[in-house]
This record gives sequence, structure tokens and C-alpha cells, in this order.
Amino acid sequence: MSSDNADPDLNRARDESSALLLHRLRGATALVDRAVARALEPHGLTAAQYEVLKVMAQAYAESLPCSEVGKRLSGPSSDVTRLLDRLETVSLMARERDASDRRVVHTKITEKGREVLALAEPAVRRAEAQALAGLDDVDREQLTALLASVQSNLAGN
Repeated sequence: MSSDNADPDLNRARDESSALLLHRLRGATALVDRAVARALEPHGLTAAQYEVLKVMAQAYAESLPCSEVGKRLSGPSSDVTRLLDRLETVSLMARERDASDRRVVHTKITEKGREVLALAEPAVRRAEAQALAGLDDVDREQLTALLASVQSNLAGN
């Protein structure tokens, strides 16, 4: 018999502790998401659009295939096409077909997109700083490592 099954009170306490931890994680994520959304609102961007622009800006002068943009996002990338459509509509990014393989579409942030991103970044940084204000460098490193473990546990899902 394993030690996990030996003490039902211990198992119950662990389950309750896990439930509270995950509740706190979801709550913290929601609050951070709201703070970032409020920071981006005056710039006409959603958090997802901001992240797509950041991915494209980090590619510098290089264009990225749409599929690569999706791979570089932190969350699910099922809506990449819709996000790109909206960003293209307001001239924050441009798309063009690959000359050698017409099936591949490349994306690139426009100068206007870089300008909007530069204006939005300080507000996002302030929201992020507020979220992490009570954590010193050691706390941040530990939290980063712990959250990386949670992500790794669920990477295949």
C-alpha cells in the first residue's frame, strides 16, 4: 500500500491545499489579465493583439510565417488568423505570400504597429510591476520556476 493511500486525512488536506492553490493561481491570472487589459485599452489593443505585436517586433526586420507567430505566443494559438486580420485591418501589421511557396503567408509588424507598441509598453510594464510589487528577486525566481513546472506538467494537453 502506498503512503498516499495510508492517511485519508493527509490526502484530504493535500487535495484542499491544491484546490486553494489553483484557485489563487486562477484568481491572480485573472487580475493580471484585467490590469494588462486596462493598460492596453487606451491604445486600442487587446492583450492577445499586444502579444502578437511583441512577437513580430522581436523578430526585428525578419518576417514570420503565420504558423511561427502562433508557436511563439504564450497561450493557445487557435485564433492567430483572426488576430492577424484585426491587426492588418488597422495597419499594425502586414502579410504577404512567400514567393517560393504560395501556401506560406509571412507577417511583419508595420511602422505604425511599432509606434503603437512603443506607446503601450510603459503602461503594460506599470501593470506588471504592480502585480509583482511585493516580490523580491528570490521570490520572483522561485515563482518563475514553480510556474514553469506547472506549465511543463500540462504541456501536452
